[in-house]
Amino acid sequence: MSIYTAYRWRQQIVWGTALIAAGCVLLLDRAGIIELDFNPLSFWRWWPWLLVISGITKIIPPTTPRYFLNGLWEMFFAGWWYVSFNHIWGLGFGETWPALVVACGLGMLLRPLLDNIFPSTKEPK
Repeated sequence: MSIYTAYRWRQQIVWGTALIAAGCVLLLDRAGIIELDFNPLSFWRWWPWLLVISGITKIIPPTTPRYFLNGLWEMFFAGWWYVSFNHIWGLGFGETWPALVVACGLGMLLRPLLDNIFPSTKEPK
């Protein structure tokens, strides 16, 4: 099985599991078993978690350096956006934007290292 076929399967497994978990939590809330403060109007504040799930699908082996770095970047960006937008720890976009510069630099440093760690594969263009 190729890395790309495995990646497609991982995506289906991770996203399917995430949908099952979300559905179960919502069912438990509607049944009154758990109390969830679910307000559909504020759901847009939680969208970065979708990027975290997407990033997880890219870093689960087998993978390539490109997928791995893209997954790490997606998870970092989601965390940065969530912290900045919701002012967690009192931090907003004005205070945290340099973290994006640091993350870009780390990505540039990690790429050659990851090329040596992961088995060589030809990525489709």
